Amino acid sequence: MTGEELVAHLADEVLLLDGGMGTLLMAMGLASGAASETWNLEHPERVVEAHRRFVAAGSEVVHTNTFGGSPVKLAAAGLEGRCREVNGAAVRLAREAAFGTGTLVAGDVGPTGVFLAPVGQATEELYERAFREQVGALAEAGVDLISIETMYDLREALAAVRAARAETSGLPILASMTFEARRRGYFTMMGDRIVPSLRALADAGADVVGFNCSVGSEVMVGMVREARDELELPLLAQPNAGQPRAGSRGLLYDATPERFAGDVARMVEAGARVVGGCCGTDPDFIRAIRGALDSAPASESAR
Repeated sequence: MTGEELVAHLADEVLLLDGGMGTLLMAMGLASGAASETWNLEHPERVVEAHRRFVAAGSEVVHTNTFGGSPVKLAAAGLEGRCREVNGAAVRLAREAAFGTGTLVAGDVGPTGVFLAPVGQATEELYERAFREQVGALAEAGVDLISIETMYDLREALAAVRAARAETSGLPILASMTFEARRRGYFTMMGDRIVPSLRALADAGADVVGFNCSVGSEVMVGMVREARDELELPLLAQPNAGQPRAGSRGLLYDATPERFAGDVARMVEAGARVVGGCCGTDPDFIRAIRGALDSAPASESAR
């Protein structure tokens, strides 16, 4: 599938992604604070099981376990020089879980965790080199599309989109940033606003643009409405499972699958074409979304 084919598909269909891979792996035993990418090498069977649970719940796309798979992030996790190995393994595990189901595999690309001046000492050249190495490894291993997500600095997000466009031959590119609701509107932590940011990502070569993480589903409904009023682009929305709080077994989220799915249905009514979940959304959330989408009138799901 090319980017153009995906956009054409989204004119008539809503695409359901998976949920929070990192928080699901934590529920399956990944230590808090540990890099989930280590499990691609140390516990591959658990990664496959996590993907299979999302597939069984109704996900049409699963993300590789590579959110922190850039060489910069991997070096910080003790996996320096192993970008191709880690990302390649992640693609193989996702492919194993999706085999025979028709589920697509998205190469997941998250932020590097390092900042540009004056906050940090990173450069846009460093970003682009890092993302080109990761995206190249994902593309070589055979992903169906690239999903850039949870970006909090437009400059880093643009570097990732440029790298994805340079390292792939027409693969669809999804690009989402993480925004918070403030008194004057929706902003990233670096001060980037929704509409100009999404327009810049599209101009750089992203086929689908949107937002994920940071907020719950109720807040993200408003983000979809604001973006749809200003942009004629396929929109992506992946909220968290409500607000987290510390519990005896780690972070707990306050949304129920049913309430979350109802909000996602409202996002689709408002114009979202690609939906799923972020932190705290396990397969029960995806199953609830699947049910909500399947029961919606055709005119709404294809709007």
